[in-house]
Amino acid sequence: MPRPITISVIVPVKGERPDAVHGFLLLARDPHVEILVADGGGCPETSDAFRAIGAKVISDGGSRGARLDRAAREATGDAFLFVHSDSRIPEGAVDLIRETLRKGAVAGAFSLGYQDAGPGLRWIAAWANLRSRWLQMPFGDQGIFCSREAYQRAGGFRDLPICDDVDFVRRLKRVAALRILPQKTLTSPRRYRDAGKLRQVLRNWRVLAGYFAGVPSAKLQRWYNGDQARSTKE
Repeated sequence: MPRPITISVIVPVKGERPDAVHGFLLLARDPHVEILVADGGGCPETSDAFRAIGAKVISDGGSRGARLDRAAREATGDAFLFVHSDSRIPEGAVDLIRETLRKGAVAGAFSLGYQDAGPGLRWIAAWANLRSRWLQMPFGDQGIFCSREAYQRAGGFRDLPICDDVDFVRRLKRVAALRILPQKTLTSPRRYRDAGKLRQVLRNWRVLAGYFAGVPSAKLQRWYNGDQARSTKE
């Protein structure tokens, strides 16, 4: 039998509550999976909770993109899965990734859904999934995966506090076409509920348009946080 593909699950964390670990308990039981936490600080109890399930916590600070790249450099897996701490990947996700890679793909992502979604959030997710398929542009809350070689060829994550996923995916899809799987990662709707769905959608579009227009990342981050100077969460 062929050797199982080992997968490094890399999770950016900043200011999340310790219960964020619950979404990773099953992954921690897989002997061919390692979990690395790119810790941005804010809640030591969360770091301790991840250590308790066997995760490696990397607490060097810096932007989210810099932390993700640092974690990837310390990862030992054949493939990487980057997923937000408030997202819940689909059941059997690592086996789906292994199957996709064995069939010849080198990168991809899951489709997007929202936890406890009503009609408005389902509409938002549907448009996000069309974007992912048509433009080959999945975001980090969907769960982005790739082989180690593809990550290195794409140049990895850059030192960016926001739009680091967009920046990485733009270079990753130049390496090879991304396979967008139909199975859904369910992510938290917190920002849409806090800001309002329409306001958050417009905020997202503003940030994305600003990124492509070359607006400095610090300004993009203020826009994303509702023009607040700082946010305790990513």
